[in-house]
Amino acid sequence: MTSEKLTRFSTMTTYQMFTLWWEEKWVRTLVLLLTPVGIIDATYTVLLFNSLGSGFEYNPLVRLALESHLWWVWFFIDAISFFIFIMMAGSYYLHTRNSLVANRTGLVSGLVSMRVGLAAHNVIRFYAVFPAILGGIFFTGITFIIMDSLLDRTNDVSWQGFKQWWKHRTDRFHDYRLIKKSMKSYQGDETQLDEQVEREISAELPKATETDEPGISTNWPKRILYLLGAVALFIFMPFFLVFLGDITGVTAFSDIYGPMVFWNELSAPAFLLGFLSICVFTAAIMYFILRSFDVQDGGW
Repeated sequence: MTSEKLTRFSTMTTYQMFTLWWEEKWVRTLVLLLTPVGIIDATYTVLLFNSLGSGFEYNPLVRLALESHLWWVWFFIDAISFFIFIMMAGSYYLHTRNSLVANRTGLVSGLVSMRVGLAAHNVIRFYAVFPAILGGIFFTGITFIIMDSLLDRTNDVSWQGFKQWWKHRTDRFHDYRLIKKSMKSYQGDETQLDEQVEREISAELPKATETDEPGISTNWPKRILYLLGAVALFIFMPFFLVFLGDITGVTAFSDIYGPMVFWNELSAPAFLLGFLSICVFTAAIMYFILRSFDVQDGGW
């Protein structure tokens, strides 16, 4: 490497640190979407402190702040600090993405994902839906994958670019299907003569039963798997709806006020989620049933 490439990249000024993230629309949107994470983390930390006491918190400084009368000062600092951090992270990414030296966006992605995972852990632990540690690890991993892929880019993200990428993917899949079909038809032309000879030979021999045909024997396993998948989704759907009702709180609401669910801020989102889940399950069941009747790759 030349001495020019080894030259250290210039550091950000204070003004760039707090303003550079606003220049690109997608970075600005990403920062604003992650801003509520600090507020959510601080809110559910206080809620866990009120319900479980200070023993749940492993950080002695946070425990001391929650036990004091100035806990609201810690709440404000905890909520606003993540916004400042993610804002500086966006500015750092824009400042170093075209640098000739290696940046530290992977470390930034790891810190952001850890904070998101901790916030998810507090939310899951407060509602006690499923093990909070597993949920925190899951959200940490998903956030790291997304953040690392975004902060590793050298060009900007746009809706037009996403549509072009999606069109490119669908076009490639469409071309793959066409090539696959053309290869099948080409192989069919080559074996047409052999099939005619086989038909002439089989006409001279006694007719075999329908169960001896290879097409039927090879189609049945696929058909059964598709039908079993449709039945499994149909059986699993009510259990998922009950699980959804427990998460959203509609089940507890019905236990208190009876089977009549009023249309309020609690039941409306739960109803929309349930309706969307039913649509997704129904579409999947219909897809499996239609695949079991498909005549191309192993249907009836």
